[in-house]
Amino acid sequence: MANGTIAFDTLQTSGQITGTAKSVDTDYVVNGSAKSWASIDGTTTAQINQSFNLSSCTDQAVGKQRPVFTNNMVNTTYAPNSTKGTSVVHYTSSHLDQQYATTGYEIGTRSGSDSSFVDIDVLITTVHGDLA
Repeated sequence: MANGTIAFDTLQTSGQITGTAKSVDTDYVVNGSAKSWASIDGTTTAQINQSFNLSSCTDQAVGKQRPVFTNNMVNTTYAPNSTKGTSVVHYTSSHLDQQYATTGYEIGTRSGSDSSFVDIDVLITTVHGDLA
């Protein structure tokens, strides 16, 4: 079996998609896609429910989880984002700036009422940036 290379700079549909957008530059697809995402059980175990490009997640402390990348980021200037999942109480989630690393980052989830760190049932997170 021979291995080869396919090179292209535009993806185009064969006509099954309706609407005006029928092609997209591959740079846009690569640069605009999330490099990591996850649904994490943030109660006590920091268990990954579903994910892409995460090898593990550790429970650092109450309300603090640390997702670890399978494939590292090129530097620490990537853009993580997180939000709560199904919790009915108001919580805010943030990324703890001093905890950025090319191998992973730390998420902190705080109570909306007193800003104390709290565990929540579902935490959703994505990362945009460049892979190493």
